[in-house]
Amino acid sequence: MLKFFRKHARGWFMIAVIAIIIIVFVLYFGSSRGGSHATAVAIVDKRMISEAEFHDEYEKLLDTARMTLKEKFTPEVLKKMDLKTKAYNNLLNKEIILAKAADLKIQISDEELRDSILSMPMFQTNGVFDEYKYQQLIRYNRMSPPDFENFLRADLTAKKIEQFVREGVKISDKEIYDLYVLQNRKINVNFVRIAGSDIKNKISPAESELEDYLKRNSNLFRVPEQLKIKYLFFGAESAQSNITEADIKNYYSSYKEKYVAKDGKPLPLAAVQGSIIKELKKSRGLQDAIAEAKKARDVIYQENNMEDYGKKNNLKIHYTDFFPINKLPAEFASAKNVTEELLDLRPKDISKVITADNGYYLLQLVEKKPSYLPKLETIKNEVQRRFMESETQSLAGKEANKILERVKAGDSLEKVAAEKGLKINETGFFQISNTIPKIGQSPDATEILLMLSAGKPYAEKPLVIDNAYFILKLKEASAPDEKGFEAQKAMYRKVFTSLKQEEAMQTWLEGNKAAMIKEKRVKIKKKVEDL
Repeated sequence: MLKFFRKHARGWFMIAVIAIIIIVFVLYFGSSRGGSHATAVAIVDKRMISEAEFHDEYEKLLDTARMTLKEKFTPEVLKKMDLKTKAYNNLLNKEIILAKAADLKIQISDEELRDSILSMPMFQTNGVFDEYKYQQLIRYNRMSPPDFENFLRADLTAKKIEQFVREGVKISDKEIYDLYVLQNRKINVNFVRIAGSDIKNKISPAESELEDYLKRNSNLFRVPEQLKIKYLFFGAESAQSNITEADIKNYYSSYKEKYVAKDGKPLPLAAVQGSIIKELKKSRGLQDAIAEAKKARDVIYQENNMEDYGKKNNLKIHYTDFFPINKLPAEFASAKNVTEELLDLRPKDISKVITADNGYYLLQLVEKKPSYLPKLETIKNEVQRRFMESETQSLAGKEANKILERVKAGDSLEKVAAEKGLKINETGFFQISNTIPKIGQSPDATEILLMLSAGKPYAEKPLVIDNAYFILKLKEASAPDEKGFEAQKAMYRKVFTSLKQEEAMQTWLEGNKAAMIKEKRVKIKKKVEDL
């Protein structure tokens, strides 16, 4: 049980984020279906999951995360979310669930399907099902009602299986209390810091060592590939769209729930007409812009004449200086898949139409400078600096582990620190998290701190933060707040139940996946890292 707590402690506040990503608009099941000639990612009971479906699912999750997190959506956050793996698992897990539902003869009746559609707020006006809105939203998502109803039936079937698995999870009061203690206790920690600067050894690398270091770490010094391009931009704002009164009224009727006052009452059409016109112009402007971009690409691809096309159609051709492939010009900040597209181009090649937040790009590669590794003599100072940092860092790590072995064997931290000329510091009481007072932040901190106890006061390994090694020793821990526990017990039960249900669902999925692979009902054609 403690292992379970430690596993989930770091993700305590990620539950909301995960929920946001999981609860996508129900048209989730409207993902593109691969044709008979599409490349298969996996096959489940003869049903193929195509690469097109994978990329569609990934883009859906990416857009949802981008819209939800907004300015907090950074490359670091994207990396932690690992949306490619999530997209891959979503599609595979869905098919496994539906296959097992068929085995168990679990079905959704027409009445259940009808009740689900009627209860969806997105299809309602003033709390009542609106047939016109239903048809309009289905068409907007390029589906027919039968297609949508088939996908929804699959969704409801999957939910029945999930409900069956999740309802089997039981939580005891002791488990809830243990989780509360781990989440809320405060600890005071002694620590010793060992950095490269504490290492007294003098390092004088030979030329051959620097050459070898450069070779082994060529990625640190390699000058990336550089490109020079020209491009056309087709912006939504440049398109001319005629917005009628009927258009405005239809939009207002379909999305009335978007336009409410602070007191929750609907805003009158007159008060939001300007916003609606702006939305419609943008939407139609984007439709006009992509049509123009596709037309331009067809002509330029056939005739290889971007300059002539620009002159004839009064379009400005933009030019860039050389830029590294890993650092795109600022104007492409919102453009999707630019790097991947550029990597496939040869000089004079024209790109596919590239989507951005406010329009579309058409790129043409002018010139490409290949990546190269500079010779040692041209970057010797930089190589030597990094070599010295690497060596002192390695020696600091070895020293930290030696000290930790000694204190675990029985030597006092005070004695060893005095011998080494190191200072023992104290954090003061703090609540366990990935941020430790006077030390810093690390994604491993919570897990390491949760393992400290009176019987095992030392961390299993040194904690590394900002190229320094920290030896941690638990000094004291606060007693749990019993009144606080009673006040928050219901919330902890709800969250812990959710965590255990999710783990139970994943265990169920992994078990059935392994069994179906063994039975050859699931055939994996491509791993996520190959996509």
